[in-house]
Amino acid sequence: MNKVAIVTDGVCDLSKEIIEEYGIFTIPYRVIFGEDIYRVWHNGKYTISISEFCDKLAKTTKESLPRTSIPSPGEFKEAFDEAFENADSVIAVILTSKMSGAVQTAQTVINNFFKDKDITVFDSLQTMTGTGIIALEAAKLAKAGKTKQEILTRLESINPRVRTILAMNDLDYLEKQGRLGPIQNIREKNPEVIPVIHLKDGILQPLTIFQNETDMIARLKVFAEKILEQNETGEIFITNINHGKASKVMYDVLTKENVLGLRIHYYEANAILGVYSGPHTICISYIGNFDNNWV
Repeated sequence: MNKVAIVTDGVCDLSKEIIEEYGIFTIPYRVIFGEDIYRVWHNGKYTISISEFCDKLAKTTKESLPRTSIPSPGEFKEAFDEAFENADSVIAVILTSKMSGAVQTAQTVINNFFKDKDITVFDSLQTMTGTGIIALEAAKLAKAGKTKQEILTRLESINPRVRTILAMNDLDYLEKQGRLGPIQNIREKNPEVIPVIHLKDGILQPLTIFQNETDMIARLKVFAEKILEQNETGEIFITNINHGKASKVMYDVLTKENVLGLRIHYYEANAILGVYSGPHTICISYIGNFDNNWV
């Protein structure tokens, strides 16, 4: 039996291969179109694929865009119960509390049902593969036999250097979700460009803008080289929704220059990112140093 089990939510966007390799337990997040509710556990388990999501999204109006919903208390409890069947203690790496009530719900479930269990909620202060890369780091340490406290100490140490950068063609989706905040001005002043945002202190913040796709590709090439230099954990994530050309260019640079043998995860994002970003986006996550000038 492993000493520690790692639980995370469906926002993590980890692949099925990672979930199975490290025995990570996931709690389904919900994607809601009107009265239709879908669930996403991770990138390889869902009740709506990204292609199905984009097809449905194309038929909606700006007034009827989809939304997300956190897992129910029962779904949290089910995941925690399953985790405790495989370990003595649990760490739950959850989507940033500054964008969601999932951390609070998880803690409430623990207080109601797991008072006598060794379980800790870790607020990732991230979303999508930013949350996923933290859960993966925790799972790697758990698989290596590290104690719960050793894992938590490591997560606290790396958390300020977790980077999640998103290039989105359309901020209407974030606006509809009520998550624009300080990035509202990007859309108002530059309606034709591609905004780039990132997670800072647990919330979405403006980073830069790409003038067009050509500009985006050129600058992502440079950024890819910087990520290789600064990476601390050996993992880099690039996911996309209908931005295969730009993301593939970045992936090609990473793989060509990857002399250190880093694991570069490259695949289509799940439908949860689509709710936030719409049908055209790139999400990049890694752990390491970062400078705004690199993008």
